[in-house]
Amino acid sequence: MIKISPFNRSAAGVYLFIFSSLLIYPFILGIYPATRFVQEQIDIQVYSTHVTVKGRYVYRNSFPFPVAQGLSIPFHIDSDHAPPINIRAIQLTPRKKVIPLRYILGRHRFDLKFMPLEQKEIEISYRQETPMKNARYILRTTKPWKKPLVEGVYRLRLNGARLVYSNYSLLSDGKDVYLFTAKKFMPQKDWDFSWEM
Repeated sequence: MIKISPFNRSAAGVYLFIFSSLLIYPFILGIYPATRFVQEQIDIQVYSTHVTVKGRYVYRNSFPFPVAQGLSIPFHIDSDHAPPINIRAIQLTPRKKVIPLRYILGRHRFDLKFMPLEQKEIEISYRQETPMKNARYILRTTKPWKKPLVEGVYRLRLNGARLVYSNYSLLSDGKDVYLFTAKKFMPQKDWDFSWEM
């Protein structure tokens, strides 16, 4: 029978601590997300002077232990696109509740806590003024998640407007409604579109 000396036990403890730290630190520092961004469904309503956006996002904890994930909401803001208003975040599943938002370092942020292997669906909605009758929905933030979306659905509803341009090819989905879908989607460009009344 081999006996482990106290020195060997303490050295093993140090090595175990270092090894577990190397595994955990990328998640703590935000280098690698603790959850998986699986799916999104975006519904944009176009009006004469503004757009309203409602996005549904699915996140999954792939680990057999609880995790927390910090998230931020990016917006396209410039001289022609004012900061959005009426920003709301709601957890739809597994239990519906309003998610409190914090404004830190120029972004609206929130945290989600996941049970082992839990999946959550979140809805984000907002309104943005668009006096130049064009808008951009930011898609490239999928890249930091390291994996492509399983599926994305992007719908544009025109209310008394006519579509002039979209940098993604759109299909008709009913009267004055257009969409594009993608599977295994890792966007290389944001979605730009314009319209006229």
